[in-house]
Amino acid sequence: MKLTIFRSSKGDSLLISHPDGNGKNNHVLVDGGMTTSFKESVAPYLHKEIKEKGEVIDLLCVSHIDDDHIVGVLVLLELVAQWRVYRHHKSTNSTANVPQPKIAEAPPITSIWHNSFAETYDLGEALPRVAQALQNVEQMTADFTNNSLFDTINHKAASIKKAITLSQRIRPEQLNIPLNPQYYGKLVKCNQRSIHKNEQQIGTINLSVIGPFSADLTDLKEKWIKWEKAHRQELQAFYADLSLTALNQPLSMSQLSQLLLRSGTVSDLGNRAKVSIPNLASIMFLVEADEKTILMTGDGHSDDILKGLKKNKKLSSKETLHVDVLKIQHHGAGANIDADFCKKITADHYVFCGNGSHDNPEEAVIEMLYSSRRGTADQKSANQETDRPFTFWFSANPGDSLTDGQKEHLAKVAAKLADFKSQHPGFEYKFMPLNKQSQTIDL
Repeated sequence: MKLTIFRSSKGDSLLISHPDGNGKNNHVLVDGGMTTSFKESVAPYLHKEIKEKGEVIDLLCVSHIDDDHIVGVLVLLELVAQWRVYRHHKSTNSTANVPQPKIAEAPPITSIWHNSFAETYDLGEALPRVAQALQNVEQMTADFTNNSLFDTINHKAASIKKAITLSQRIRPEQLNIPLNPQYYGKLVKCNQRSIHKNEQQIGTINLSVIGPFSADLTDLKEKWIKWEKAHRQELQAFYADLSLTALNQPLSMSQLSQLLLRSGTVSDLGNRAKVSIPNLASIMFLVEADEKTILMTGDGHSDDILKGLKKNKKLSSKETLHVDVLKIQHHGAGANIDADFCKKITADHYVFCGNGSHDNPEEAVIEMLYSSRRGTADQKSANQETDRPFTFWFSANPGDSLTDGQKEHLAKVAAKLADFKSQHPGFEYKFMPLNKQSQTIDL
């Protein structure tokens, strides 16, 4: 089994691959990162390493609806649609002038896991109205994203709108990609009563779904409906205020405050209350194949990861687990992880997706994970694998074309890692090579 880490800007995009026993490979693609990074990094790899070898993406998993996970997936689906149209016209000798798409053709997608906006929030006939409201919010705030409040509003509105677009794109009348087939088209979630239902076989790859729980999805739905109902009249009045004349005047913070959705911007370690509800509803799973393991955590919280692993009987009697690869949740944001988790869950390889945006991965998280392996007696994990060599992997490089803030943050991270390595040679770290778009962990 191998895990391919893509350059994915501030987002996530990872590919799990394993031989299918017949000379080919099964593939699970988790998230797509951002638009440009998908086109430059993910798309060429998918074409060369999967499409040209006659293989398919057996499962495309959208962990949750934030734009840094879903935007690249939308680019992938649009690419699939463009190539279908092009090949149709070419095969029928159509006289229509349909140019060949500029991006290399993607492999077929057998199925997709995506807890769609409409299904998650149970909006029914209200969906078109909500979708239009979200589009209005996105357009209204697009030119003001240098303001943190406006940026938060724009980000959330855009992410949810994109989730609706994705759901529409995969419908039978468009791309006809089966949605959550193992769950009969319903939501992907961890079944707490019949844990055997959480075991899903994707070719030769076994996935044990550990999250989200029904309570997380219910919370997500209830909070959205409550917010939308509470501000329905305010939204209508807000839209009316934004006439062509009003647009020439500065927008007040009070006008926009009612549009604020929880941002999940955090600094305190392990504080679950600071994590946004969509992040807590991430699809998370343990990957197993040929006695190798990868823990995929989305943007979830450490408490929920441990809870899901325990429900699925994946923890030892001491409630611990060692895996080959741990994808660090939420780009290494402090609110999603704590010292207890770092001591209970250890790995040979730790993967950090992100490029320094929002100071992720946070230095405190880097220190906490490192200390769980090479720290004091109180800091170290009791797992028997604790003293083994381990590696931190990163989807970005401090030398990338980044903002000054991103560069400064990653430079601090790099200096800290270099100091760790000088103290303990058994520790390694690997930033994304400057001249490459991906790097692979072979297990």
